[in-house]
Amino acid sequence: VCSTWGNFHFKTFDGDIFYFPGVCNYIFASNCKSPYEDFNIQIRRTMVENATMITHIIMKLEGAVIELTRSSVLLDGKSVQMPYSHMGVLIERSNSYLKVSAKLGLTFLWNEEDALLVELDKKYANQTCGLCGDFNGIPVNNEFISEKTKLTPIQFGNRQKMDGPTEQCADPTPLAVLVNCSAEFASICETVLTSKAFTRCNALVNVQDYIETCIQDLCHCDSSMADFCICNTFAEYSRQCAHAGGQPLNWRTSELC
Repeated sequence: VCSTWGNFHFKTFDGDIFYFPGVCNYIFASNCKSPYEDFNIQIRRTMVENATMITHIIMKLEGAVIELTRSSVLLDGKSVQMPYSHMGVLIERSNSYLKVSAKLGLTFLWNEEDALLVELDKKYANQTCGLCGDFNGIPVNNEFISEKTKLTPIQFGNRQKMDGPTEQCADPTPLAVLVNCSAEFASICETVLTSKAFTRCNALVNVQDYIETCIQDLCHCDSSMADFCICNTFAEYSRQCAHAGGQPLNWRTSELC
């Protein structure tokens, strides 16, 4: 599984979590090592009222082009009604997600806000490119190493950019590190992510990465959006837990998220 959520966080197929604040069009995942490209997924994020939203997704699946925005679903340029099924591709609404499943071994979920997730069949191991990495089972290796030099997440992300025909989108620059911001936020992030609701998850999905992500978000987040920022990471942890076979209990309360 490869996912992206919240304030520009990404988790590759191999499990490496990184931060890349790019607002251009990027290849999220594609099958790039075979002569025929079965799939190619591109995403674009935009800042909407101090929060980051995924606003445009282009999926090329088995020769069809699916274009998703927050208000429309187009297939080869024509609007489709859901559920829609054709040639081994199913597009439907499932709970609060937009879901695209392809017989070739791919499932795609988007919450139409900040988060999306792609689950890929093992047959594509070592065959992928994009922000999701190479799916070779080794975190960091190959993705973040190029000609024996270690790439920063920003350098790695910038390599996945695909400008439109009339577009020259600027690369993001690294953010200033906020000193000592973490202490005040660590406790809320940790309290929620290790609470009773997530007990069964903590055994399955390493919680430390998500605590750190939650702290980072609170550090960078506009205070008016703090709620939105932390809820995104709690939601992602919950999705990863369910995917790993765990059962998150209801962690949302009237005071939280």
